[in-house]
Amino acid sequence: MVCVSFISLFPMNIVLLTQAPFPIGNVSTMRFTSYLRSLSESGHKCRVVVYCPTRMAKDIKDPSGVYEGITYQYATDITWRKYNLYNKILYLLKGIFSSINILKKDPCDVVILYGDNLMVVNVLFRLFSKRAKVPLIGDRSELPSVKIRNSKLRSFVYSLKQRTCDGMIIMTRSLLNYYKQFYKNESLFFLPMTVDPNRFNGLNRQEQVDTEYIAVVFGTHNRDGLLESIVSYKRYCEKGGRYSLLLIGDYCSMPNRAALEEEIERFYDKDRIRILGRQPNDKVPQYLINASILLTTPNMYISGGFPTKLGEYMLSGVPIVATEAGELLDYVTPGEDLLMCKPGDFEAISDSLLKLENDKVLSGYLSVNAKKKARSLFCADSYVNDMESFFKRIIKKAQN
Repeated sequence: MVCVSFISLFPMNIVLLTQAPFPIGNVSTMRFTSYLRSLSESGHKCRVVVYCPTRMAKDIKDPSGVYEGITYQYATDITWRKYNLYNKILYLLKGIFSSINILKKDPCDVVILYGDNLMVVNVLFRLFSKRAKVPLIGDRSELPSVKIRNSKLRSFVYSLKQRTCDGMIIMTRSLLNYYKQFYKNESLFFLPMTVDPNRFNGLNRQEQVDTEYIAVVFGTHNRDGLLESIVSYKRYCEKGGRYSLLLIGDYCSMPNRAALEEEIERFYDKDRIRILGRQPNDKVPQYLINASILLTTPNMYISGGFPTKLGEYMLSGVPIVATEAGELLDYVTPGEDLLMCKPGDFEAISDSLLKLENDKVLSGYLSVNAKKKARSLFCADSYVNDMESFFKRIIKKAQN
């Protein structure tokens, strides 16, 4: 679905500055790609400038190009040659000034600075935006670190950094409430978690020649409840569950890896747990649609964020078991879109897994509903008109 609004008759030149790899990258890449694609399809010129290299971009070959209507360019090298403090400082400064030169050569209407960056990054890009009379807009999908929030000095410095932006794109209501202390309501744009509605296009479910499995996608930040997923899976097996467990993520970097390994070692049939490790984002969809059930068991989201994986889970057309964490209940309906349990309730989680294994009618019902909801609620196309209005308002204010 392509949304074309009245505002798009007057196309904007939108540039997003980021450290995240592009076009293939991490969850940050997926986040901003989803709404830039919608804006591009609405007639706006969208560009991504990667102002600093990252080790996560090691598999990217082209320093510039076009991806699904979005032009991109690396301001310095794609990835690090030598990863040390000297190189980090050098690449950072070189990348910032190179990015500013790129913006000067092809003037834009809006600059989005993605993520929580160093103060020097915000200040230098702010100096450019002020001189060019172009609004600088931030994008936040998480709260600042606990260290910042619990320190008066760090909180004060953080508040100063917010003054470098004219507005902010916010992903959750808890973030919206937090950033209201820095910005007026009209300078904040609430954009829920969005995913690429075409992410699973062209993929077909492949019958598993070895075994059917429950898939768990997790991050190294240890907030996805991987240990809880493993414990719940063990209870599921003890109750007669026959599916294996596939773990997708950077397992070797998990901060609680020792506890995870201890839990797996105590399992009577540990060979049923397969650790796939970290996978390229473009490979994950196939693992998801091949699964029989998808599982995510976080206890809470202290960062104020929202699990991008849940949007992908719902879009895959595979039944889901999840725990009630964060703002999930604001978006999904238990028993209609997925089966939901209380965090840490291993009995309920394992029973839900068994229920989906044995009740194919329920599994199909949940999958259809979840996919339908994801294509509307978590699709950036649904919000593009409001985003255009937000940009227009910020642009007008910056030019006065």
